[in-house]
Order: sequence, then structure tokens, then C-alpha cells
Amino acid sequence: MITDRGFTLAELVMVLVLIGILAFFALPRLDFQSAFSERGFHDKLKAGLQFARKTAVAQRRYVCVGVAANEVTFTVDANVPESTAAPFGGTCPFAGPLALPSPDSGCGGAGNKICAPAGLTLTATAASFQFDARGASSSAVTFSSTGQPDVKVESETGYVH
Repeated sequence: MITDRGFTLAELVMVLVLIGILAFFALPRLDFQSAFSERGFHDKLKAGLQFARKTAVAQRRYVCVGVAANEVTFTVDANVPESTAAPFGGTCPFAGPLALPSPDSGCGGAGNKICAPAGLTLTATAASFQFDARGASSSAVTFSSTGQPDVKVESETGYVH
């Protein structure tokens, strides 16, 4: 007695059609990319702030951080802290760009900026602040972005968490 094993051609075609329909309608609704880009931005922001603080200490310069229109810009003052009269007296508007270790491709290749991906809103409690040569911050700042925990900069120590 011979028994047939396997699937018929009609059964295989129907399974492929059902998989195709599910892929067409279900996969676009699974938006994994936005969650990854949101977390990636959070990590880039935190790493950029930590790098700015460490650069201020290593180079004995004021490092200025500016926040505007969903982008964070890093600049470094060319003058040593002793040349300014007041604490946190760096001349941020006249500072040069602080080259980050890895340029953010979302900013058009600018080496001193971190840009939020499309659909993500970035808010900060200060439009600009500075790290000094001791690593302290000129003010406590909290960065908030959609769907991610806040990134905080402490004023006394400059600690980023």
C-alpha cells in the first residue's frame, strides 16, 4: 500500500499567498526602527555630554553646549579659564567647534552636533550651558526626549546621568 507524503501544490501556494498577505499588512505596522533610533539618540546625547565634560577637564577649557531646534551643538573656548574674569565666562559665541569622536549622520555630517531623528522631540531646561576646567556645569540641565528617560547634568559636579 502506497501512501502519499507531503503537501500538494495547491496547499503550498495557499500558504505562500497567506504569508504574502500577512507580510504586506502586518510588517509595516511593526515599527522597530523608531524605537531603535530613539534609544540611539538618547545614548548619543548622553555620550556627547560626557565627552564634552571630559574634554573641558582634559584641555582646561570651557566647553559650551547649545540646544536649539532638536539639535545639540558643542563648542570649545580657545582661551584658558584664567583669562576670563568670572566663573563660566567662556566666550561661547566665539568658540570653535568641538569635534565629537563620531559625526552624527543625521546632522549632515557636522562634526560638533547631535541631531534628533525625525519624529523625536528634544527639550532642555536651558538653551545653553558650559562645562568648566574642573568638569562642573554652569547650571543643572535636564534633557527630555520622546519615549526615553531624561538625561540630567548636575551643576556642582557636571555628572551626566
